[in-house]
Amino acid sequence: MTLKYLTPDNLYQQIESFTQGMAVSKEAFELIVPNCTLEDFEWNHMDQMHRPWIHRTYEKGVRIASGTHFALSLTQWKKWPLFITVTDVYVAKGLFYQSLTLAGMVFLHSIISMEPLNDNSVKLRDEWFIASHKWLRFLHKFLHKKLHQLNARLQQEDEPLRQGRFALRKKGFRFHTDTPNYYNSNRLTLNTIYPPAAAGSTLSVTHLTEQPSVQTVGNLSFILQKENQDTYAVWPATCPHEGGPLAQGSFCEGQLACPWHGLRFSPVRLSAASPQGSRYGFEYKLHGDKIEVHSLACASQPVEVPTESECLIDV
Repeated sequence: MTLKYLTPDNLYQQIESFTQGMAVSKEAFELIVPNCTLEDFEWNHMDQMHRPWIHRTYEKGVRIASGTHFALSLTQWKKWPLFITVTDVYVAKGLFYQSLTLAGMVFLHSIISMEPLNDNSVKLRDEWFIASHKWLRFLHKFLHKKLHQLNARLQQEDEPLRQGRFALRKKGFRFHTDTPNYYNSNRLTLNTIYPPAAAGSTLSVTHLTEQPSVQTVGNLSFILQKENQDTYAVWPATCPHEGGPLAQGSFCEGQLACPWHGLRFSPVRLSAASPQGSRYGFEYKLHGDKIEVHSLACASQPVEVPTESECLIDV
């Protein structure tokens, strides 16, 4: 893709000379994020779907258009009748632009850079410019303060997503969004690539109750639940969508909702009458008080999330 853009070095000057009477000010926010990869930081930044579930700041959002290197969105700020059009651009590896206009009177442009460090951490720098007519310069100080506070809070809230994926990578997990862009980071597909289940992996049903419990075999964990006298429900504990912790999700009509994106997933149900089933890259076989777990060969292929899992719910 050919992309023409103003470089960060001359952007300030271009905005300052845009029209007569311009007032431009700038500030920056920096943070070292430990236990994170650049790929997961970029994915987290481009993933729009997590925002209502993790941040509780963007009450509503509509992705009007997107491609691999850009996204155009309409956002509502909290519950205020304030509607903001946001343009995001993936300029280069680790470099993003974001632009928005407030009430047609104040222009905000952010230069977001992400630099991987040698100790499995990423340095974030968000440098922004606020531009308006000089008569509105008195607003700049207030907006700079709010942007500093917003950046600090959003980064803190996003930390479990980035560090959660980092921990999964150490166990052998990969994702179809390992080369993220604005398009694939927002597709409702099964993007988690699980490490293969070890030969002879089994789960016990002996002490299962209606209260879900987590069992771990090797680098894989599963959620199990006894639904009635001889029927058992099984989910992977790592969300098939993007690796979220399903064990921290909520139940709704027999489905489990991921806390990262609110997507609902149905289990595989096993019983004496129906002892075998498969879903989300795993096959299960019930034998007595054990459930055998096998990886499916097609698990590495992207598959559209079933309709039943596309429903967003309130957690």
